[in-house]
Amino acid sequence: MDNHHLHATIGKHSSAESGVTVLLAEDNKVSQQIASVMLKSLGCDVDIVCNGEDAVQAHSRKKYDLVLMDYRMPGTDGLEATTRIRDMEEAAGIPPVPIIALTVSDDDRTRNACLAVGMDDFLSKPLKKQDLERKLAHWLMVWDCGLSSTHSQTRAIESTTKKKTLDGRAIERMRELEQETGSDILARTINHFLQQAPKDMNAVREALKDQDRKRLGFLAHNLKYYSATLGATKLTEQCRLLEKLSQAGSWDELMGLARDMDKNMPPTMDALREALEKQTGSSKHLASLSRTSHRERLLIVDDDQVFRKNTRDILSTAGYEVLEAAYGTKALSLALRHQPDLVLLDAVMENMDGYEVCTRMLKFPSLSDIPVIMVTGLDNHESVEKAYAAGASGFIIKPVNYPQLLQHIRFQLRASQNAKKLLENQEKLLSAQRMAGLGYWRWDSRADSLEISENLAAMLNLPAEEQQYSLDRYLAHVHSKDRNYLRSAIIATTAGDRMEPFNYQLVVKGRPNITVHQELEMAPNSTQVLLGTVQDITQKQATERRMHQLTTTDELTGLASRTCFYEYMTNTIHSAEKHQREFALLCLDLDGFKDINDSLGHNVGDKLLKAVARRLQCVVRETDFLARVSGDEFFILINEVNQKNDAAEVARRSLLAINRPVVLSTGELRPRCSIGIARYPKDGRDLHTLIKAADSAMYAAKNQGKHRYVFYEKTHTREAEQRLRMEQDLRRAIELDQLTLYYQPQIDLKQGKIVGVEALIRWQHPERGLIPPDQFIDLAEQIGMIRAIGDWVLKTACKQVADWQEKGVPELRMAVNISPLHFNDPSLLPAVESILEETGLSPSSLELEITENVVQTTENNIGIFQKLRDLGVRISIDDFGTGYSSLASLKSLPIDSLKIDRVFISNMFKDTNSTILLHSIVDLAHALGYLVVAEGVEQDQEVDVLRKTACDLVQGYLFSKPVPPEHIPQLATQHFMAGSKNKRLAACS
Repeated sequence: MDNHHLHATIGKHSSAESGVTVLLAEDNKVSQQIASVMLKSLGCDVDIVCNGEDAVQAHSRKKYDLVLMDYRMPGTDGLEATTRIRDMEEAAGIPPVPIIALTVSDDDRTRNACLAVGMDDFLSKPLKKQDLERKLAHWLMVWDCGLSSTHSQTRAIESTTKKKTLDGRAIERMRELEQETGSDILARTINHFLQQAPKDMNAVREALKDQDRKRLGFLAHNLKYYSATLGATKLTEQCRLLEKLSQAGSWDELMGLARDMDKNMPPTMDALREALEKQTGSSKHLASLSRTSHRERLLIVDDDQVFRKNTRDILSTAGYEVLEAAYGTKALSLALRHQPDLVLLDAVMENMDGYEVCTRMLKFPSLSDIPVIMVTGLDNHESVEKAYAAGASGFIIKPVNYPQLLQHIRFQLRASQNAKKLLENQEKLLSAQRMAGLGYWRWDSRADSLEISENLAAMLNLPAEEQQYSLDRYLAHVHSKDRNYLRSAIIATTAGDRMEPFNYQLVVKGRPNITVHQELEMAPNSTQVLLGTVQDITQKQATERRMHQLTTTDELTGLASRTCFYEYMTNTIHSAEKHQREFALLCLDLDGFKDINDSLGHNVGDKLLKAVARRLQCVVRETDFLARVSGDEFFILINEVNQKNDAAEVARRSLLAINRPVVLSTGELRPRCSIGIARYPKDGRDLHTLIKAADSAMYAAKNQGKHRYVFYEKTHTREAEQRLRMEQDLRRAIELDQLTLYYQPQIDLKQGKIVGVEALIRWQHPERGLIPPDQFIDLAEQIGMIRAIGDWVLKTACKQVADWQEKGVPELRMAVNISPLHFNDPSLLPAVESILEETGLSPSSLELEITENVVQTTENNIGIFQKLRDLGVRISIDDFGTGYSSLASLKSLPIDSLKIDRVFISNMFKDTNSTILLHSIVDLAHALGYLVVAEGVEQDQEVDVLRKTACDLVQGYLFSKPVPPEHIPQLATQHFMAGSKNKRLAACS
C-alpha cells in the first residue's frame, strides 16, 4: 500500500483532534526517537512507555489503535505484557488491539514465542520506515474491516456478546491466512462446522444413551478441534470438559454438559454464519508466504477429512508436495514408498493411534530420521510426553494456528537437514581423522575414567567396543621409556600447568610401534576433565627423515648435497674466524663430461659420476668434507691447512685417482678433471666469495689445458666477470640482431665447382668485434640458448639459399650444424618442417650436420634420424673419427655423408697411420653408400691425396675461407681445380 492509501486508512480512524493513536513500548531511547519520528511522519499520535508494566497500565487507561511492543524490556518484558493485555481484553469482552512485536532476533523460536502469547505480527529492528508503513496499512485496514467496535451502541453490545461466543482473533487469523495463501479455508471450515456440528451433537446424544465412553470421548475431541479452530471459545471449553469427563465422570454430569452444549450451539452457529456472510465477496490476495526453494514432500495423517483438505491446501500453496493418509496402515505404506521429508501425524485416531504409527514408522531404517510433528487436541502434559516417547520431533495443538504450523514445519525441515549435514560432517570428520591418523581420549580425573575414540582404538589395534579405560590401563600401551613422562604431563596439566605438545611411542600388539604427537588441555569449564589429542606421526617422521636425507645427501653418489655443503661451509667459516684458522676449498669439474653424456647416454654418465665419487672418497682425509653440488661438479673442503702444499697435494692425488681407467659398458674410459683452489681467508671470508674464487680458478685450469689444478688469483675473478658479461650479452644477441652467418664452399673434386656451402655462425659483438662460434656455442648450451640460436641459424640459412636461387645462383646444398642438445629437443622436427614450408626450400637442399657423439645414444635419436630422412632432409655426421662412434655403429643409421675431421687431413704427411685410416674411412664409407667430405684442406698436396682416395667433396681455406653471403654468387662461377694454386688463393681472398 502506498503512502496515499495509508493516510486514507488512517483518516478513517482519526477523531476531530488527532489521527491514529499508537502505543510504543520501547526501553531504548534511540529506538524510541526513531520510531516516534517515523510514526508521526505517517500521521500517527504516539504514546511512549519504557517497559511492559507501563504498557499494561497505558492500555488499561486508554484505547489504542495499535501497539508496538519491544520483545525484550527490563522488568515486565513484551511477552508478559502482551499476555496480561490479552487477559484484560477477554475479561472485558473488548476486541483485541493489534500488537506488533519489535525484535532483533527474527527467528522461528522468537516468532513462536510471540505468537503463543497473542502478538499479531513482527517488525525487525532497526526499524525501516517502509516496513513500518506496510504493517500499519495492513493492521489498520484489518481493524477497519469490522474487528473494532462501531459507533452504534447497539452494534457494540452485539459485538461484545458475540465475542463471548466467538473469539474474533481466530477468525481474523484464518482471514489473514486466506489472504496470504489465496485459499478459501475460512469458508470451507465454517461450512463444515455448520453441517457437521449438529450431526456430532446427535452422535454425542447417542453415545450418552449407549453409555459408550470411548465413542463419547472421540466425538468430544473432534468437536473440540472444530470449535477451537473457529474461535468458539465457550463451546471449546465445554467440549474439552466433556472429553475429560468421558473416561470417569458420572453420566449425570455428562448429560448436563451435553445440554449446555445444545444451548450454546445455536448462538455459536449464528455468529459463524455472520462471519461467513462478511467473508463472501471479499478479495483474495496472492500468496505472500515464502515458498520453499524446492518441493519438499510432506505426509498428512489424520482421520478428519476436512483437516486433511484444509491443511493440504495451505501446505500446497506454500510450495510443498503433499501426500494424505486417513489411517495408520496407509500412512506406513505411503511413507515407505515415497520417503517424505516430514510427517504431520494426528495423535488420536481409531484403530491405530498416532503414537503407535510414529513408533512403527521410525523403526524402519529408511524412515528413522524423518521428523514427525504430532498434531493433537490433547493439551495435557501426559500427551506431550507420550508423543516424544514415541519418537516425535515436535507437536502442535489443535486448533492449528497455520502460520505457526508453517513456521514449525520450516523449522523442523531445517533442523532435519542440519542433522543430516551434521551426520555427514561427522562421517567426513571421522574419515579425515582416519586419513590424518588423529584420535583422542578424555580422562575424568575424579572418577579415573578414560574414554578413547574409535580412531585411537584402531591405532592400538583394539576392538572398537573397548573404549573405557583407567589412566593406568591406557599408560600400559605407552612405551616404557615414555610412560613416566606422559603420566607426569597429565598430572601437571590437571594441576593447572600448561604443557607443550610432545611425542611418544605407543606399543601396538601384533604391529610395529607407532609414534604419536600428543596435545593436552582441560575441558571447557571443567577442573577435572582432561582432553588429549593424539596424531600418528610415524609415517610423517619417516617422510621427514627421507626428506632430510634427500636435502643433505646426493641421491646418486651418496655424498653430501649442495644444501648440506653450504651449511657445513658456513659453520666452518664461523669456526675458522673464531679460532683464527685457515682452510682450502677445491672445486672439481670433469672435463668433457657433457660429451660423454651426449654420446654414451646419461646412464653411462651416472656410472662415471659414481666411480669418481668413490675415488674421491678414498683421496680425502677424515677431517675433510666432500660434496657433489651439481651435475659433474664436486667440492672438497680441506680443514687444517698449514701450508699451500697441503691443498695442492689433495688436488694432485685427486687428478691421479680420477684419471685411472674406468670400465664402462661401452669400453674403457680415462676421466679427466680441472680443479680450482681457493683459500680462507686469503681469497675470501664468506661462503659465496670463496665458492666464486674456487670456481674462477677451475675455469682458469680448463683454459690452461684442462686436467690440472690452479690456485685462485684475482685475474680469475675478472675472467669470471667477463664470462658473466658475455652470458648476459649473448642472451640479447638475437634480439639485437647481432648474430650473422658466414658460408664456406664445399667443392666437388671431380667437377671443381661449388655444390654446397656450410653455414657458420658468427657473433658481431658491439665491443669485442666478430666472435667465432668456438667462443660462445658452449656457453649457449650451458645457459639454455642453443635451441633459439639453432632455430635462427636454420631459418636464416634456408632463406639465404632461397634468395640465391631467386638471383640465378645454381642450386647449392646448405649444410647446417646442429648441436646435440638441439637435436634431442622435441621441437627440432616441427621447426624444420615449418622453416622449409615458409621458405619454399626443397628438403633435399638442406643437410643437417650432427656430431658423431649423437650416434651412440638412444633409440629415440634413431627415430629422429628417420623422421628427418622421411622429410627428404639430408644428414651428415660431422667431425667423424674424433668421437666414440665407429663405422659399425653407423651401418643402420639413415645418413647421407661423413665429414672427415681435419686432424686426419693435417697429419697425413706426418703420420702414415693417418693416411691409412683416411683411405679406410673413404673406402668403407663408399661401401656403405655414404658421400665423403674432407674439411680443413689447406694444401695442394692434400687435394692430390684426397683425389686419389676418391674423396667426394672438400672444403677449406685452400679454396675459400668462410665469407659473407654476398660473395657466394661470384664463387659459384669459379672452377677451383683449373689453373694454379695462386688462382685458388685469389678466389678465396
